[in-house]
Amino acid sequence: MDKIYDCLIVGAGVVGASVFNKLTRIGKKCAMIDHASDVATGASKANSGLVHAGYDPEPGSLKAKLNVRGTALMPEICQRLGVPLKKCGALVVGDDAEKIANLKARGDANGVEVEIWDRAQILQKVPQISEHISVALFAPNAYIVSPYLFTITLTEEAIVNGGEVFLEEDLISAKKVDGFFEVKTKKNTFHAKTVVNSAGAGYNEVAKIFKGEEHPLLFRRGEYFVFDKQCGLEVPCTIFPLPTKFGKGVLVTATVDGNFLVGPTSEDGENNTQVTNAGLDDIKSKAGGMIAGINFRHAIREFAGVRVISGDDFIVEKSSLQEGLVNLAGICSPGLSSAPAIAEMVLELLGFENVEKKNLKKIQPYKMFKDCSPKEQAQMLKQDPRHKEIVCKCEKITKADVISALHRPLAIHSVDAVKRRTNAGMGRCQSGFCFTKVVKAISEECGVKYEKVLKENRGSEVAVGEIREVKE
Repeated sequence: MDKIYDCLIVGAGVVGASVFNKLTRIGKKCAMIDHASDVATGASKANSGLVHAGYDPEPGSLKAKLNVRGTALMPEICQRLGVPLKKCGALVVGDDAEKIANLKARGDANGVEVEIWDRAQILQKVPQISEHISVALFAPNAYIVSPYLFTITLTEEAIVNGGEVFLEEDLISAKKVDGFFEVKTKKNTFHAKTVVNSAGAGYNEVAKIFKGEEHPLLFRRGEYFVFDKQCGLEVPCTIFPLPTKFGKGVLVTATVDGNFLVGPTSEDGENNTQVTNAGLDDIKSKAGGMIAGINFRHAIREFAGVRVISGDDFIVEKSSLQEGLVNLAGICSPGLSSAPAIAEMVLELLGFENVEKKNLKKIQPYKMFKDCSPKEQAQMLKQDPRHKEIVCKCEKITKADVISALHRPLAIHSVDAVKRRTNAGMGRCQSGFCFTKVVKAISEECGVKYEKVLKENRGSEVAVGEIREVKE
């Protein structure tokens, strides 16, 4: 065997990337594989981007333990990675004082700082709160983050410290050979001492291949509205209704990029990201019951994500059927918040000591030309004149910004991968102006024919061919 990994992680969402990053930082030889063309293409790109305080999970549950620990780890990790993390706090509002008191008791049991507010205190924080709201629970230690940029930078940091990532890998088989896992995909063969199944929605398919435990999984779709930055909506914290058995409910929150999200719905069904009129109408009705005056004409996009649920708690376990296999299943909300703590728990399950290497390498934070000082911009223009060309007018992203994203530690070649790293296409026109410019930049820089450039994953080519040749 040419190369034997200490661990192979299957699934490149935020949880898989957190495990990959942590194992690499303690000096383990690791690889992470995924069927998609980039990391964070599933639930990790389509969620609220909230780092929850931890008052909601059932006391004593894995969700509670890992949520509280993961949120405590987030500030240091995001600072190290250069990922924006904004402490905004969370407000759970309603008209049922008893339910709010019960939620506070749960927060107290989880060791989370929470306090009960009356209507006067709520109005000081959120003047536009609906008139029927009389009581709330406030948790100051809640944050917002970009879930996909967090996943991307975790992956990049692991790569510069020796980790390897293999994308567009389709699993075929897995078996034990001389005490090691021999894992075959359509493109490669991997040998590893241990394996972590962090495949999210595809968990059971991977479990079958490794002959590990399968678990009943429920797919729950959540639809959202994204609002323009200039929508006039000012919400200084994340606002929730009282939670139900279906989740935390339709919330209103800012994003670290300056937009606002309203959603999600909670619809059990198949693993699809369809957006429906019924779902969007449901959001409008429920959000209007919390905050007055939301103008949905300022919404610039609707999207849906699918969270995977397995019972009432996370599944983080050593397989009893396959030695060396760790199962991560049903990591729904608060999965993003819990990801760093899940990584620590995986280390324990694998028997690895949590001692990081010395002289670990750092990555350069993502910093667009528009966000730099005049002095920095002048220097950047000298180094790369392509900063003079604006690719995305809405977000003021330059061609050099796009080119730089293509040459980070994790190689990318799709329009949506560029969007997740630079925000090109996330503005008011939603790629109406910049789409073809980004495609052209990818084509030229990566040596791919224009019509072969992907929007996202395999099979999403941006064109089917040429009608006629255009000479420029």
